[in-house]
Amino acid sequence: MSSVSIATNLLKTLETSSSAGMFARDTGGCLISRLSLSRSRDESREISFAELSESAIFYFSAPAAAKLSSATFAAQNKITKSQLSTPFSELKNIKSPNTLKSIKLGKFGQIASTFSLILPLVFGIAPLRNAMTLSESGKQEFTTVVGLENKNEQKQRQQARKKALKLLKTLGFSAIAGLGATAAILGAAKNKNLYKKMEPALDKVLKHLDFTKNCDLELAHYGFLIYPVSIASYFYASRDKYEKLENARRFSITVPLLFFGEKLIQNPIHKKFDKIFKTNVFENGKIKSYKEILSLPQKQQKNMLKSKNWAYGLTFATNTMAIAAAVALLNRIATKQKFLRDNSGKIEKTE
Repeated sequence: MSSVSIATNLLKTLETSSSAGMFARDTGGCLISRLSLSRSRDESREISFAELSESAIFYFSAPAAAKLSSATFAAQNKITKSQLSTPFSELKNIKSPNTLKSIKLGKFGQIASTFSLILPLVFGIAPLRNAMTLSESGKQEFTTVVGLENKNEQKQRQQARKKALKLLKTLGFSAIAGLGATAAILGAAKNKNLYKKMEPALDKVLKHLDFTKNCDLELAHYGFLIYPVSIASYFYASRDKYEKLENARRFSITVPLLFFGEKLIQNPIHKKFDKIFKTNVFENGKIKSYKEILSLPQKQQKNMLKSKNWAYGLTFATNTMAIAAAVALLNRIATKQKFLRDNSGKIEKTE
């Protein structure tokens, strides 16, 4: 297998908006970059736990929960799983009002129950990460976790398990409350008058959060719901002002880039490599996907794939790996400088 085909097989997976592609792209790039700049063993463990569990929940739990619940909500609304998986854009083709209502309610139940389960999990990542560190090393403050201080509060270890159990109970109750609210809404929708009032709001939910036919999701479908919960979790779990500042710097840079960064840099990069390889991967304001290029005649594929591989690879390295490394380095420098300024008097006294 040639180096071009190896690169193509790797990068075409990263290009997809499927759960597997997004997991590999985001986790691989961010995890490697952040781990390379971690300041202590405790921080490395926290980064690994947070990045892997976050991505697993973001990209796999929702599709899995949707698949598991599809049979339940199809049977509950007396429709088939195939009807339940009808894309929202195609619902206008269904002529039967009763069938249409059943599909919409089934879809809403599937969406609402799925997010009722995964949002508490997302919120629990950062607090559970803290409890894990506290249990392992007795370190309660962020400055001790990243090695700026050497406190080791062994007494706090005993509290770690209690805090974790209390948090898990709270998250469990939150999930149950969400499922209860879903059941209440579906019950109320059985009334024709209430359903008519609810339908416009229901349509908006389905339009933006509907699952694909294979129960997968796209970033635009859930990013504006799941990421705020994740960000709130990190600020809630911040152990001191230094961690709050690091979270603020990280999210102020990475969140806009997550949604808009790739689009801003990928067009000029693809244009540049089109010139180098004399190709037209970028044409009429659009970038050809790997699927489109691989469907072309064999003679056209070679240079097109070279151009695409270089352009997409550089886009990924810049927007994911380089940005993650830059933010980690910025936080490392800024936090250390602020900590030294804040404690300059203490340091002078000890000297």
